[in-house]
This record gives sequence, structure tokens and C-alpha cells, in this order.
Amino acid sequence: MVGLEYSVQPVMKSCLIVGAGMSGLTAAIALQKNGWNVTLADKGRGVGGRMATRRIGGTSFDHGAQFFTARDNRFQHAIEQWERDNVVKPWFTEGGHPRYRAVSGMNGLAKHLAKTLDVRSDTPIKTVEPGTHGWIAVTAAGERIHADALLLTAPAPQSAALLAGRAAELAPSILAALQSIEFEPCFALLVSLAGPSLIPASGYVRIEDGPVEWIADNTRKGISDANAHSGAALTVHARADFSRRYLESPQDEVAKILLEASMPWFGEKVGVNTSVDKERWQLHRWRYSKPVADRDRPSCLFTNHPSPLAVAGDAFGASRVESAFLSGLAAAEKISDASI
Repeated sequence: MVGLEYSVQPVMKSCLIVGAGMSGLTAAIALQKNGWNVTLADKGRGVGGRMATRRIGGTSFDHGAQFFTARDNRFQHAIEQWERDNVVKPWFTEGGHPRYRAVSGMNGLAKHLAKTLDVRSDTPIKTVEPGTHGWIAVTAAGERIHADALLLTAPAPQSAALLAGRAAELAPSILAALQSIEFEPCFALLVSLAGPSLIPASGYVRIEDGPVEWIADNTRKGISDANAHSGAALTVHARADFSRRYLESPQDEVAKILLEASMPWFGEKVGVNTSVDKERWQLHRWRYSKPVADRDRPSCLFTNHPSPLAVAGDAFGASRVESAFLSGLAAAEKISDASI
């Protein structure tokens, strides 16, 4: 009797990544290349996190991270590939380091990275807990997602909140580390002008004092089509101390202060007293805009007990886009090397 031959296919390991910003997307690509089945869940309507681009009428505004620089060879190599893909290009140089921008806005790079990934937008994760094998995440809609490994990439306070339940008993050191990370808030004011601004040709200016830290001209930057809108599209970022002081204040009050402080760069007067004026500006509040940097932090947090759990993000490093990228790589490496 001739024996039957069976081909046993290996079971693909799975990982759930909470957050589809730079860290989550980078880790997902690395894990997928290593044969993992990866799902990303993000509470937002799209990918990118603070690499955010908003379209208002015929104008586009980068209203979160404006650019990125490279110190690490791994990130530099990634940038070179993105340049070949015509996704990013140099913007201007400061302090000897080129500032890179995404061609269609910072969110365009995130969309490029997400092309081959399973991303579930509008999917807030409410709880995570250990399962019999791996982890179970429960969405706001009540869906239960099972995965062998879990990677959290949301801002530290949000990741800490997810681990505050049963998971805290299994990863107390990770929870404590997350709770020690501080974030600075930031107001982003988006202003449409009827004509050109007085921002330098680079499209970016730092303000020495007052409530405004810097102003970027998205038209000069090249992401907002000047043919679609004759005027400048400006992003104004407030300083952290101002944003902290006015964090819960009415939008009109915050916008009026920032508009008055920015007026010398507008080339025209923009008010906030009439509905017509108000149509020319929008205010966005980043509650977790920038982590307070601590170079002594590891590149990510990780435990393998009872199942692989990692935490990554731009808080693990120098608080830059590059930090988020490198942290995502480190987390993917830890998870790939874990025994399941």
C-alpha cells in the first residue's frame, strides 16, 4: 500500500498594530516582509497620525509634522527609496541637514507606505487583554480582534490607558514607563490668504518670541496648488507653553491671539469678528503633539510574557519622524525574534 504524502503549511503568525502613523506603518511593512499577517487599527479616518494633511476648498495644509531629517543610515536609505518613488523631495536645508517633505503633503507619504497593508480606519480600540494564546483587542463597535502579538504605537498616554486593565498586571514595567512620558500640546492654525504671504522663499520661518513658534507657507512649500487658489495657505504652530495655557479655551479666543501674533507675515489683515473672516481660518488642537525627548529611553518597549507585546513611537528617541521610523523597526525586530 502506497503511503499518502501530506504537505503541512506553516501557520502564519499574526500581529495587531494599534495606530497607523509612521511607527505602525514601518513595523507593519517589516513584519509583513518576515511572513507575518499584520492588521493595523486606527481611530482616525486615514493613516499618518501627526503626519497630517488637511484639504480646505482648493488648498492643502500640512497641519502636523512639516518635514523630516535623517541622521541614521537606515532612515536615509528609506528616504532615498521614497525619492526614487517620487513620494518625497528635499524642501530646504537648515543646520546642515536637508529638510524633506512629502510631495503631496505629509499624509501622502503615509498613504504610500500603507498601500500593501491591511489598515482598518475609524476603528478605535477600547480594550486589550491577554487571551489563551496571544492578545484580544475589542473595538468601539464590539468587534474582537485576536492576534499572536500586539504592538501599540499611539501616543504614550493613550497606549497607557489601553494597558490599564488586565494587561497592566502582566506588563507593569511597560505601563510605568509609558506613564512617565510627557507630551507637549500644540495649536495649529490654518489660514487662507487672498494674496501671497511675506514668508521667506523657503516657505518656513521660525518666530523668536511670542505665542507662535513657526509659520509654514504650504503654497511656497509646493503642496498647495497656487493655480487652484491665488493666495497663500499658511500653517501656524503655537508654542507649547501657550498651547498648554490655553488648551481648554474657546477656539475664537485662541485663534485671535495667534492671528494677531502672525499678522506681520500675512501681508494683509485677517480678523475673527465676522462669519466671512472665520471662513478663512481653522484651528486644530494637538493634545499630544510632541513627546518630551529623553535619549535614555530604549528604542521601544517589549515583553514576551505571556505573549509578545511591544510599544513604539516617536517618544522613543529624539521626538522626530525619524525616531518613529526607527522605533517601528526595533519593535518589529523584537516581535519577529519572539518565541510564540
